[in-house]
Amino acid sequence: MSDQLKKLRARIDALDESMLELLNQRAALAQEIGRDKIGPTYRPEREAQVLRRLAKLNRGPLPRQALTRLYVEIMSACRALE
Repeated sequence: MSDQLKKLRARIDALDESMLELLNQRAALAQEIGRDKIGPTYRPEREAQVLRRLAKLNRGPLPRQALTRLYVEIMSACRALE
């Protein structure tokens, strides 16, 4: 394996660790929201709002469809914690 490939993989590993930390922070906030929320925890209009906002912010190379699928899963997992 080339040194360049090792460096790139190390950067990916570091990003994965950062994303894991951020995902767990998001999940903890979802738990807090669940404790404070009165009424149903699932609000499809809020989910749609989040997806539209992120799609506008996305500059690639991740395709919009892939980003949407990822965030639907993330929001589903966080909603389960609410």
